[in-house]
Amino acid sequence: MGLTTRHIRLIRHGKSAAGGADRARPLNDRGRADGAAMQQWLSRQPHAVSWVWSSDAERAHSTAEFVAAATGARLILEPALYLADAETLLSCLRQTPPQVTSTALVAHNPGMTYCANLLSPAPVTDNLVTFGTALFEFQGDWPDLNFGNAELISLDVPRQIRGRG
Repeated sequence: MGLTTRHIRLIRHGKSAAGGADRARPLNDRGRADGAAMQQWLSRQPHAVSWVWSSDAERAHSTAEFVAAATGARLILEPALYLADAETLLSCLRQTPPQVTSTALVAHNPGMTYCANLLSPAPVTDNLVTFGTALFEFQGDWPDLNFGNAELISLDVPRQIRGRG
């Protein structure tokens, strides 16, 4: 029996409003507009996610709701993802249920950019922008996911998505 192909979408939360308690900051107008555009785009992509991990911060949770709505994925709020480092993000991804072949993780920079750059053998980006998504593929079970053993398939950002119509 061969190894299972798995897909991961790392997604930085959408653009948030300024001010107030950091964890409670909502998406701003641009963040909501990007969310609507990205939701439509994600609904047409291959490797549709069926499981979405998200930080419990308001801006990440709202972003994750757009992602989950695109495919009907199950959304799991994980408080440990709030401002998490790359190792914590990787640890969360490894806990994805075995029957899931495509997952998304919505969280914050700088951890998201670091994680994206560490998953792939080669650097991916100097900054995963708000509502930017990096799609990776790897072979194996979720606990086998390690830094350096995933291949970047695509890096997409709202500005490019809106430009594609």
